[in-house]
Amino acid sequence: MTTICNENKEKNLAVARKLLASLMSGDKDQAITLINDNFVMSLPVSVSPKPISGARSFGRYVEAATQIFVGEAKFEELNAISVRDSVVLEVKVIARTKSGNQYENLYVHWFELEAGKVSQWREHVDTKRAFECLT
Repeated sequence: MTTICNENKEKNLAVARKLLASLMSGDKDQAITLINDNFVMSLPVSVSPKPISGARSFGRYVEAATQIFVGEAKFEELNAISVRDSVVLEVKVIARTKSGNQYENLYVHWFELEAGKVSQWREHVDTKRAFECLT
């Protein structure tokens, strides 16, 4: 039984990492394959007061996210926890802004999975720092 639980934890962790990497690279098609039909993403209220719901809205979000930086944004994983169907990733996002500034910010991503796909994604970030770096 423990082996199955550990396998599920590792699979869930891999799905969460792959989904985050898909967002960073702007791979909308791959990102959509990793979410389920009742997917909801909650961003900080100052970024989006309403959650992003469903594959269509999420696909538009992935496309829009690629317009913020020049080239592909990268993330450096600082911590990862996988418990049952929850995965938490603490990452540093590193990118170059369109104005040429270096962007670095810490994020915490909380994923809930159902049957191997992400059903909920909550993003936590220092929005004040993000806005300062982006303007």
